[in-house]
Amino acid sequence: MAEDIRARATRAILRSAFRSLAEAGRDVTVKSICEAAGVSRATFYAHYHDIYELMAEDEGELLGALGLDEFGSTFMTAEGKKELYLRILTHMDENEALYRFYFSHQGNHDFSLVLRDILSAVTEETVRRGLYPSREIAGLSTLYHASGLLRTLRQWMDYGKNKPCTRQEYAKMLSEIS
Repeated sequence: MAEDIRARATRAILRSAFRSLAEAGRDVTVKSICEAAGVSRATFYAHYHDIYELMAEDEGELLGALGLDEFGSTFMTAEGKKELYLRILTHMDENEALYRFYFSHQGNHDFSLVLRDILSAVTEETVRRGLYPSREIAGLSTLYHASGLLRTLRQWMDYGKNKPCTRQEYAKMLSEIS
């Protein structure tokens, strides 16, 4: 039992060190994470197979905080879409440095795929409602729209301090075109 607590604590320290480095825009390597966490490489590898496993765990935590699974049935309404997009934009603004890391070339490109897949899962409601003649067409449409939505979310982040409108207005625009 004590080892489980220590293992969880060590993993939390390693994730915290990783996030600190990523948010600061510093080079994120196993060595830099270990130095920031004050642990040895052996300790790191006792808890993670490699840096990508740590990043996948962190990505899951970051995306899980969005609570996108709550939107399965309400996503089809304009108000539900607006609320979903507003939640995502707010989360991106509140965690901008981390999103910048994950969207950057330095970051793990799997993050974009994970976010796209979550958005695709949310829009699967269209399949359930029979709005497409086949599952293949529904899948292609969902992928197409989720990829475009992902790019518009990245554009929001890229605006930085020069955003052309409020989050609420951007969310409304996204809900109107999706």
